[in-house]
Amino acid sequence: MKILSKQPAPEAAPEAGNEPTTGARDDAHELGGWSTGAQANTTTLVRWVTWAAICGSILLSLGTFLTRPTDTPSSGQQPPAGTGAQGAAGFATLYASEYLLAGKGDEGRLAAYYPGAATLRLEGSRGRLTPSQLTVTRLRQTGPGIWSVIVAARLQPPSPPVENDDVKGKDRDSPGPDTDTGADTGPPQGESVRYFQVPVASAPRADGSTGYVAMSLPAEVAGPGTVDGPHTIYGTPQPPHDRDPRVKTIRSFLAAYLAGDGDLDRYLAPRTRLTRIAPAPYTAVDLTSLAADGPAEATPVPPDGTVQRLLVSVRARAADGTTLPLTYALTLKTRAGRWEIASLDGAPEARPAPAPSSP
Repeated sequence: MKILSKQPAPEAAPEAGNEPTTGARDDAHELGGWSTGAQANTTTLVRWVTWAAICGSILLSLGTFLTRPTDTPSSGQQPPAGTGAQGAAGFATLYASEYLLAGKGDEGRLAAYYPGAATLRLEGSRGRLTPSQLTVTRLRQTGPGIWSVIVAARLQPPSPPVENDDVKGKDRDSPGPDTDTGADTGPPQGESVRYFQVPVASAPRADGSTGYVAMSLPAEVAGPGTVDGPHTIYGTPQPPHDRDPRVKTIRSFLAAYLAGDGDLDRYLAPRTRLTRIAPAPYTAVDLTSLAADGPAEATPVPPDGTVQRLLVSVRARAADGTTLPLTYALTLKTRAGRWEIASLDGAPEARPAPAPSSP
């Protein structure tokens, strides 16, 4: 069925002086072929679609955040290297100590650190290897919650076997065929330092704390190598001279610092804070040499504000008369016509590496 719309009758032309109100009303209701009612409905629809899109994006992001596992790093990044490091190092040290002490029948002790040790069959007596000192020399994270810890162990020499007095007297003149005359009868060997690599895993416990477990038995590895030390800024060490004003300051400072002789603050530059060692471990300090970053010979005190770094060697005498060699890196500064201690440096100052030559 064809529907015909009724066409409006043509309007009469307006008289002169009258405003075309009807035409203005029609223009207000029809803009670009769209009625204002249709425009209102369309605007409302667009507004709702836009809000639906925004809310959908927010809910999608929130759902992704809530469902992401908290123990899995995002974007493939590893967790911070410091997480759990201190606990893993302490756990590895305790485990290495128990491992070295363990002997026959100690499988359960090791299983407290490494559950797989319960199936081992250990040999020898407990304490055959006795660590006198344990320290961590390397710690690195190999994966999420997994640490590789290298523990250095200073081991005491094994004690010589105790001989039975009756057997010893009986076999004094003619040892029997079963008598051990090997190396065990000689003097014990000296201390040794050995290195053990311990793999440790960490994970959160039900109570919120962090738990640790060894992933395997320790692996004995080679110790770290040594390297040539860097060149320092100091010149050739020179013997101290009484006419050198630096020597007087250094002697008096170290005597107060190490032996409690005199007022320490008297030799410190302004804003320099140091505390003497208490109780004083030494009774006297003898300055043996000094190497300076600058003139090595004795010179008059330079202008105020002059800074010089020195490497000082001393021999400190204890109450029993023994002496101990010590080395101090010091920074001196001039003020009011004298040298003062500006800082007790943490390490000798290294000479800057030469710049690479351009091709």
